[in-house]
Amino acid sequence: MNKKLSIKNIGPIKDAEVEMRRFNFLIGPQSSGKSTIAKVFSTCSWVEKEVSTTLDNKAIKSADAFISLMVDFHKMDTYFNTDSEIYYESDYVVIELKGKDKIDIRLKTDNDYHRQKICYIPAERNIVTLSELQGFEFGPTNLRSFLFDWFNAREYFTMEHKSEILNLGVKYFYDPEEVKFKDRIEHDNGETYRMPLGSASSGLQSVIPLYIMIQYYTEEYFKSFDRISSFDMDVRFRKIQRQLIDEYILKKIFPEYKGENRNDYITRANHMLHEKNMDIDEPYRKYRKALQRLTVPDKTSFIVEEPEQNLFPDTQTDLIEHFVGICNGRRKHELTITTHSPYILNLLNLLFKRHDKQPGDAIGLDFDETMVYAVNGGMVKELKLRNAHLIDPEYLSAPIDHIYEQYETL
Repeated sequence: MNKKLSIKNIGPIKDAEVEMRRFNFLIGPQSSGKSTIAKVFSTCSWVEKEVSTTLDNKAIKSADAFISLMVDFHKMDTYFNTDSEIYYESDYVVIELKGKDKIDIRLKTDNDYHRQKICYIPAERNIVTLSELQGFEFGPTNLRSFLFDWFNAREYFTMEHKSEILNLGVKYFYDPEEVKFKDRIEHDNGETYRMPLGSASSGLQSVIPLYIMIQYYTEEYFKSFDRISSFDMDVRFRKIQRQLIDEYILKKIFPEYKGENRNDYITRANHMLHEKNMDIDEPYRKYRKALQRLTVPDKTSFIVEEPEQNLFPDTQTDLIEHFVGICNGRRKHELTITTHSPYILNLLNLLFKRHDKQPGDAIGLDFDETMVYAVNGGMVKELKLRNAHLIDPEYLSAPIDHIYEQYETL
């Protein structure tokens, strides 16, 4: 599924138009706007989810509410001005923000949105090693959201479900019996056992939270969803259920229904179900199908900042290869990455070639399901060479070429 995103005059972004697909990679120097694009995309995805699952295009009340959502959640103070614009379009919604006081959110007709988990994993993820986190108030930020997701994820990886971390010779596990440092690692060589994650190398402190989050939210989360659903989700479920009953059953079966005397109409509909009246069969089937897709997530959309942090090049590429493989499973998860790493970008060409030459036999990337952009100076440039199924080799080699040009001069 393709999504269009246009951003103008927001933070470092001057004018950027991107098409987002199932896999997206944004590369560029620091402060170039990569994270700005990722954060706007994350917010639009969340708003899309909110209005589609509530069937309410007024779920976000105003432009100010939309902007406040980004400023608070993604720490984007001073990013917006009277010239700021966002245009987002998917199969389900259109979102248009113009300036600070005009927003238009439209639900498309025949919207068959499927609920998804949106998982933003910030660059500050190694904060999980601090023992005093639980109980600390972070405010409504992406860091707090990440920590809530982390606290849910880690509890699955107990002593009985230790997780091997790539090919690093390390296993992670969570020990609820520990008073202070509950996140532990052990080395396969037996030299360390039950080491607190906070005592491990900076690379492990960065990669383990990211690895565990993606492991959990690609599989176990969906098995455990009913068990971990919160009271807030229960309230939301009942609200969605009520709306769907009205839209798919009561208004279809009883054309005169306008919302009044709802309990009487519910009683009549229940009687028709009990009597197996065929007039209610199709509306009831559509209602059940809509309730499932709007309340039970079927995949995760990951937005990951700088997965390469503190990692050796081989580990960087192993990590991305693993993520692509796990996201290509039966649920077809989505993955958006911001990065500085040329190693990750070079890996993409190998993954494209694998997909073309060895479909189904090895981890690969579908060229048509992937977008790759260079972000610099507030602008974006697509790096895919569509006729060659490659990333632009000149962009990949430019920094190294510059080094060797200086070397030859000396």
